[in-house]
Amino acid sequence: MLEEKALRSVSRGLALLSQHDGFFNKKERQLWCNLQQALAEWLSAEKLTNSQSDRLLSAYVDLEVHAIHDMDNDWEDISDEEILTDWLLGRTLDSYHPFLVACERMNPSDISPRLIGHFRRDLRAIEALAKPKWETFIESHCKAFYVSDRGRERNPTGPNSQEWTDRRELLTAMRKKGNWEAFWEEIGVYVHTHYLPPFRAVKAFSICRKPAVHLHPIGAFDEFDLDILEGNEDRIKLIMNNTHCFVRGHKAHNVLIWGSRGGGKSSLVRGLICHFKDQGLRALEIVPDDYSVLPDIFEIIRDRPERYIGVLDNISLERGDPDLGQLSRVLEGGLIAMPDNLIFYATSNYKDLVDRKGERRQGLGVMQMDEDDGARTIQGKRPDFYDPQQHQRLDELRALDDRFALKIYVDTLRKEQYESVLFSYARKAGIDCPDDELLKAFNKWSMRHNHDLIGGRTARDFIRYFQLEQLDCKV
Repeated sequence: MLEEKALRSVSRGLALLSQHDGFFNKKERQLWCNLQQALAEWLSAEKLTNSQSDRLLSAYVDLEVHAIHDMDNDWEDISDEEILTDWLLGRTLDSYHPFLVACERMNPSDISPRLIGHFRRDLRAIEALAKPKWETFIESHCKAFYVSDRGRERNPTGPNSQEWTDRRELLTAMRKKGNWEAFWEEIGVYVHTHYLPPFRAVKAFSICRKPAVHLHPIGAFDEFDLDILEGNEDRIKLIMNNTHCFVRGHKAHNVLIWGSRGGGKSSLVRGLICHFKDQGLRALEIVPDDYSVLPDIFEIIRDRPERYIGVLDNISLERGDPDLGQLSRVLEGGLIAMPDNLIFYATSNYKDLVDRKGERRQGLGVMQMDEDDGARTIQGKRPDFYDPQQHQRLDELRALDDRFALKIYVDTLRKEQYESVLFSYARKAGIDCPDDELLKAFNKWSMRHNHDLIGGRTARDFIRYFQLEQLDCKV
């Protein structure tokens, strides 16, 4: 009987599946057990009652709703097949099975045969759970209350990326051919190439501290094209070279990018992430509240295959700020070693990250003198009031600055450079306006709105204004 085959299939699948398979969490495993139990009660009844059919339908619907919700959190994995089959197929690529975790770091063929065999057995178990074609089964046995939506127009869509193409091709092949365990190596190669969630196809992360410290993918990453940047070519090349060395696995420097507001410092960092994303570079957004949990983040990413830039955007600390010492110790000097796959890029309006509050009132600040000359002095002259610990206090303030070996100044754009940026933004926005008329409108707008420093941000904001003017959005 079809019903007995369905029960045997789900029972075999649950029996084969190891407790630490990584495919299901505790709730999902319980949902499958509930379906198994409801089906067993339904089959064992001498006379079928409405309540037994209701329990079977309820157990299935609970599982189906969970599967649909889980797939909706990702981009379209739903085909014109069975909902549970689609869900289970997706789990073969997305789960933290020990074999898949190992595939992130090595080629699947190099993994131990014992772990490969463990994965293949679990693939057989997952396929056994999908074998009964549950949607068809429930529709035929509970037709009064369940209507399938199989055959609906789904038109699967996804991002235009190699990862999405590889995923669709692999899942389609597994649906058509069956025998899922035979695809163990293809699955491993896919994970080795594209990683596991949440690290797959994500360019940047923020830090979350609840319920536990973890990385939260930034889905709507604010991408930027480095080709738009004008000026500072030699300085940008220095940062590019540092980043290139880093993504190739070499030691690289922390970088402080400083300069006037609106000069493109943050855009430069975002552009670097986009430029090197295919080489495994990712951004880690770090705000002051995150400093205390950075050691936890170190352990999360330490053995990961990606390379991370910790982005400290628009940073400036006040003297006496408790974050100062904390960040200095974390960056270098604490007992916990920084991961080799992490460096920090900070942006600031100031070359000195810590406000000296008048400590540099004579211009050059503390100079390092020969030991024979006595204590360190200010501008080579000992002050009238000598503080024997002054240089230690100043060194503490300088400690954070010293963590950034490269301090790159991003200069404001010259007239011809920001004009080139303006025309570039206009072309990308599809604005059809002669250059001289556009420039005249820009100069008028920037003076009227008191934009004293002209940079990429000013040009971008003007283009937005100009587009609205063309759309005649006035009240």
